[in-house]
Amino acid sequence: MDWSKIKTIFIITFLVLNVYLMYEYFNIKGMSQERELFTRESIDERLKADDITISSRPLPKEELRGQYISAKPKVFKEEDLDNPKLDGQDIILGKEMTSFLDSDKPLKISNKFESAELDDFIKNHILFGDEYRFWEKRGNTITYYQKFGDKLIYQNKNGKLTFLLNEDNKIVSYTQTYLEDIEEYADDRKLIQPIKAIEILYENHYLLPQSEITDYELGYHTYVDTSTSQTSISQVLTPAWRFEINGGEENLFVHGLEGQILELNKEETKKVE
Repeated sequence: MDWSKIKTIFIITFLVLNVYLMYEYFNIKGMSQERELFTRESIDERLKADDITISSRPLPKEELRGQYISAKPKVFKEEDLDNPKLDGQDIILGKEMTSFLDSDKPLKISNKFESAELDDFIKNHILFGDEYRFWEKRGNTITYYQKFGDKLIYQNKNGKLTFLLNEDNKIVSYTQTYLEDIEEYADDRKLIQPIKAIEILYENHYLLPQSEITDYELGYHTYVDTSTSQTSISQVLTPAWRFEINGGEENLFVHGLEGQILELNKEETKKVE
C-alpha cells in the first residue's frame, strides 16, 4: 500500500471540499443579500403603487439593537410630599397622585396650546418632571408620558401625567403616575429595520392608499403587565417602532424585536394638538 499516494488523495479531497464549502457559503450569502435588496425594492414599489409616501427623515440602514426593560409602578407616599416642588398644592396620594392647584393662581394656557407653555411648571412643580414628554392635547386634557433615556414609553397608564382644564382654559388639577426601578435586562438583540416594520403594516392593511408616514421613532411599549390595583409587580416593556400617519391622525406601533403589530385602543392612537 502506497501511503504517500493515499495521503496526497486525502489532501486533494480536503482542499476540494473546502473550496466547495466556501463557494456554497458565498453563494448563499450573495443570495441572501440579493433577496434583502429585492425585498426593499419590492416594498418601495408597492408603496409607490398605492401612493403611500414617507415624508419623514430618511430611514436608517445600519444595524440597530435594543433590549427589553422592566419597571415597577410607584405607589406615592407621605414622604414624597416633603419636596419643595409640591408647596402650595392640595394632593391626594395613592398609586395615582392627584394635585389640585391653587385657584387664586390659575395656570392658563393659550387656545393654540404649545407644549413649551408648561415646560417651566413641569420642571419646577412636578415630581420627576424632566422624565415626561408631551404626547397630546385632547378636549380638556393635556397628556404627557414618561420616558426612559431619550425614548418615550408609549401610552402606559403607569407612567402618565395628565392635566385637567376648565372651560376657561385654566389648569385646575393634574394626575400623575410614575414607573420606577427601570432596568434593562437580557442581552441586547438586533432590531427590525423601520422599512421592515412599514412592510408589516402594509401587508396587514394598516397603511391605506394615499396615506403619508410623517414621522417615526423608536420607544418602548408594554409587553407584559402583571401590575394590578393591589400590587406593584414589574412590567416588561419592549422596544417598539411608532409611525405617525398623516401628520398625527393616527399612530401605528410594531414590536421592535419580534415584528408583530401592537394593537392599541383606536381612540388612544389618535393625536390632537
